[in-house]
Amino acid sequence: MIFIPKGEYFTGDRGSTDKSFPLKRAFESFYIDIHPVTNSQFLVFIERTGYRPEGKFDKNTAKVMPFHPATGVTLKDAAGYAEFAGKRLPTEWEWEIAARALKKDYHFDLSLLYKEKKGVFFTMERKTISQVFSTPPNNIGFYDYIGNIFEWTAGDYPKELLIGKNRNSQNIGIIRGGAWTNIRNDIKYSTRTPFPTGRSLKWLGFRCAKDSEK
Repeated sequence: MIFIPKGEYFTGDRGSTDKSFPLKRAFESFYIDIHPVTNSQFLVFIERTGYRPEGKFDKNTAKVMPFHPATGVTLKDAAGYAEFAGKRLPTEWEWEIAARALKKDYHFDLSLLYKEKKGVFFTMERKTISQVFSTPPNNIGFYDYIGNIFEWTAGDYPKELLIGKNRNSQNIGIIRGGAWTNIRNDIKYSTRTPFPTGRSLKWLGFRCAKDSEK
């Protein structure tokens, strides 16, 4: 895990459509996983606890692809693993400041994930999900935050930003990052993607965080 020291860090973006405007937020120190939880790690959770995934996690595929991110999981599945591991899910803002490598000031180029020239969009051809550590990390050693899978975070998407007839009938969580299916120009550090907490996708996984000892 990466240690994130207590401090104020920049989040958000100008021109945001989801109220994630540029803002310095105060954070207590915490730890966050350097990569998403892998298939092998999630299988250990299932085998030791007898847990039955709510989502479409494929155990057979997972066994032959142990170092790929565990995907096809719902928010409940992700939170269940985190509790088993003695951790928790990161908040969306914790995920963002780790992805930004603890930037403390705003600059437009720093909002665009694809601007990192050593990032996944510049180093490999994307055809499907890759195993963890397939691309270089950012400056603090944070891997796989772009171009592979989306990641669950803790918290609910603001209901006032939702549209459609089902806005009040489902629990909507927040997923962060960008998957291999994304167009690179569409991906920003600040993008807050709403997604029903009881659904899963083949390119949606998670990583864990943990409070630091005080």
